[in-house]
Amino acid sequence: MNVKLRVLSVGALFFIGTTAFAQKTKKDTVTTQIDEVVMVGFGQKKTVQEITGATSTMTAKAIEDLPVASVDKMLQGRVTGVQTGSSSGQPGGFANVRVRGVSSINGVTSPIYIIDGVRVANGSLGTANGTSALTNILANLSPDDVESITVLKDAVSTAVYGADAGAGVIVITTKSGKKGKPRFNLSFNSGFNQQAVDMARNFSAGEYKTYLRDMFNNSLNSNYSIEQIASGALAGKISASANAQAVAVMSSPYDTNWLDVVRKDGYQQNADFSMSGGNDKFTYYAAANMFEQNSIIMNSFFKRLSYTTKLSYQATDKLKISTDFQISHSKTRTLSDGGAFSNPMLAQYFNRPTDPARNADGSWYLGNPANSRLSNNQFNVGYLLENNYIQAGTFRAFANLNVEYKILKNLTYRFVFSPEYVNMEEDTYWNPLHGDGYTYGGYKRTSVNRYFNFNVQNILDYSQKFGKHNVGASLIQEAYKTDRKFLMATGITVGTPTLETLRNFVVPYGFDGTQTITSRYGYAVTGHYDYDKLFLLDASYRRDVLSQFTPGSKAGNFWSVGGGVDLARLDFVKDMNAISMAKFRASYGKLGNQVTANPYALYLYDLNYNDYAGARYYNIYNPNLSWETVNPLNIGLDLGFLRNRITVTAEYYNKKTNDLIYNVPLSPSQGGIINDNGTIRYGLMLDNVGTLVNKGFEFAVNAEIFKGDRNQVNWSIGANLSTLKNEVTELYGGTVNTASTTLRVGEGVRTFYLRKWAGVDPSNGDPLWYINGKDGETTNDYNKAQQAVQGSFLSTVFGGANTSISYKGFALDLQFTYGFGGKIYDNWANYTYSDGQYSLNYPGYGDVMGDYWTPQNTGASNPKPLYGGNKLSNQASTRYLYDADYIRLSNARFGYTFNGDFLKGSGLNSVQVYVMANNAWTHTFDDRLKFDPETNISGTTNLSLPVLKSYLFGVNISF
Repeated sequence: MNVKLRVLSVGALFFIGTTAFAQKTKKDTVTTQIDEVVMVGFGQKKTVQEITGATSTMTAKAIEDLPVASVDKMLQGRVTGVQTGSSSGQPGGFANVRVRGVSSINGVTSPIYIIDGVRVANGSLGTANGTSALTNILANLSPDDVESITVLKDAVSTAVYGADAGAGVIVITTKSGKKGKPRFNLSFNSGFNQQAVDMARNFSAGEYKTYLRDMFNNSLNSNYSIEQIASGALAGKISASANAQAVAVMSSPYDTNWLDVVRKDGYQQNADFSMSGGNDKFTYYAAANMFEQNSIIMNSFFKRLSYTTKLSYQATDKLKISTDFQISHSKTRTLSDGGAFSNPMLAQYFNRPTDPARNADGSWYLGNPANSRLSNNQFNVGYLLENNYIQAGTFRAFANLNVEYKILKNLTYRFVFSPEYVNMEEDTYWNPLHGDGYTYGGYKRTSVNRYFNFNVQNILDYSQKFGKHNVGASLIQEAYKTDRKFLMATGITVGTPTLETLRNFVVPYGFDGTQTITSRYGYAVTGHYDYDKLFLLDASYRRDVLSQFTPGSKAGNFWSVGGGVDLARLDFVKDMNAISMAKFRASYGKLGNQVTANPYALYLYDLNYNDYAGARYYNIYNPNLSWETVNPLNIGLDLGFLRNRITVTAEYYNKKTNDLIYNVPLSPSQGGIINDNGTIRYGLMLDNVGTLVNKGFEFAVNAEIFKGDRNQVNWSIGANLSTLKNEVTELYGGTVNTASTTLRVGEGVRTFYLRKWAGVDPSNGDPLWYINGKDGETTNDYNKAQQAVQGSFLSTVFGGANTSISYKGFALDLQFTYGFGGKIYDNWANYTYSDGQYSLNYPGYGDVMGDYWTPQNTGASNPKPLYGGNKLSNQASTRYLYDADYIRLSNARFGYTFNGDFLKGSGLNSVQVYVMANNAWTHTFDDRLKFDPETNISGTTNLSLPVLKSYLFGVNISF
């Protein structure tokens, strides 16, 4: 978003809205030329007039004070071609980021992250009991330290990163000191969190009894009342065990809302202090940050303390030394998800409302003393959240030494050395009195996960201007190494719940330890030529060598070429105010995709065979395994009007992935059987199996409607729209189907493959499906209905819109996001909408009340409930598939900045107060959808913590 322009001194670099600009003033005119600056590969900068590739940039103004824990959650709707979403609302958890679709089946589909020119660790590094949302290493970087975020999307922008650029590159530039007197900034905001989207409600005790009554009467063709069933009327008509449970439920005096038991008000706060300044020789920036975010569910939070310092010293006219040091520590507590009985989001649907949460004296009710379980063998999640935990403490230190030496006027050498150290300590504790720890007599798992990464770069940059001819070239050498060491120990049986350290658990229960070292090195050359920025040409070549491939296959060659022409640079157009840019550009190349595959046949010595080390096969040797490679084509058009007060960008992209890596199952005759802890299963071999294409269009428009000084109206607007078609074009070995997904030629890699739900037979309450999986004739026999393609996880149209308006110090900023065409599947609905199969044990969704078939309600959406289920009505089908179409007000901010007259004599330069809302309003177009629509990036919900919306009050003070 672009706001008011102020004319600064000649050659100054400054930021306006979401874009960085370099300003030059012609000597013979007052006309000001504004050059937008974009951060690209290896710390290099280019003006937008020089770029032939596809990039999108957000600056500090666009992301200022956003109440999110990490930078990966800032991208949704703000840049074209990028979809993000969180399958969980875990505070500090990571976001799934997809740049121009999904470029792999089994490979890495997330972009790489570059901070100040150096690649860093990203994603979840947690290992505790499969809770993948436990940690997000990017959350250890304070968003307040970020100056700009640039997304590199095409070949000419990303090929310089070579082997792992196929899923996109996100370049993060942190704030630096600037020449001038010392400047201090203090910012603080705090507020509360709520659930962003209403979820399916749970049953009340009365509703649950009514539903079970109807279920039994439907099955027995009877008309018993709740009171009669409580008195034992079903004895002899159903099993003794079921009757006992029915009697207990119907006669229970309790009415427990298990969500209320674990729900609380979520609190959030952020405090940041920074100082910066410098002179002609020395500049500095230092900042400290404290951030805390709490979920609306007990015992789930993220806390971070961070410090960063950035120094730059111009030692001589030729030598410049810069250092960047970031240190942080975070603490995360998360909760089990999925089918764990300790999952509070599952408990609200699986725990009976007729069980109490607390005893009469206020203590927690722990169920049957014989097994410490509730009436249906579930757990009291309120007690567990008070007494159990899954937590991680993460320490991250990142250093960046940059030495720049100007060999000649136009020839510069740069050396970069950047180590990154991550140490993660994880603890899982289950107390011995109730829950998962009861059968163990207490359970404790402690692990240490240490990463040491380092990056070394040697870069030679050359640039020269010959009249209107501009040339540039770079020679780059880069080496990157990751050394991971993991140690874990588990103990059970503890003397008292107050002892939580591992040494107090007297029975060793398990241990594990691994060390993984991977490395890569590469050489690259880039070249640029332009004629007065009218005609432009870019090219690059990189060769990477990856340690984990077999000899002869370790190296990959990657390249790109891009060209452009800006017709607005022609003499007869230059003097026209109406058209300030009309640039056509195109690029093509070959990239690599991040690969974790190992092609070697190995023996794994991890079996105890009578106290001898027993070996088993681990992987099948495939010397033909090769890189996944990506060939992106990009064609773009950039238009600027009225000296770029109005800008329009349109792009077409076609990104083809070749040699897709997939786990190919092996038959016994191929030697593919693995004995895995006493069980026999088919083995797998990693192989290249096909090709995949992502293609679509991207559009962006920004306009400054009114532009004036502080006391005048300033108004700017912007919008972007992206489309995506993801399609497998070749698949060696044929289609691969599962119970709910398919991998086949002609469809995307994230495609649902389900029977199509046809509703309920109004005459008898039977479930119906379409026989051919699409339309037409229906059947009530699940096995006669065919599976068919039913849509994709990914949105096919997505984007955002923003507006900013200010007047006399008041400012209102709004950011909207949207997505259409994606689907979300409720992967636990076979239990929560079971139509009687599991209802006696697991109540499920209370939303079924008033919407299940009865003789008086023949138009209901849900079948007649029957004890034991109704003709497999709850099996996988589009009954549980929802449209993820949505529009969201992702951020709204209203603030006031006090002017200089008010602050005169106070010593303050600026004071701003504001209120902000994040995810404040969400509209979904499918009335049945009870999940956050951005979950569609993951495709399924897994009963994870709900995504949050936040309301905050903040203040920024500069002095």
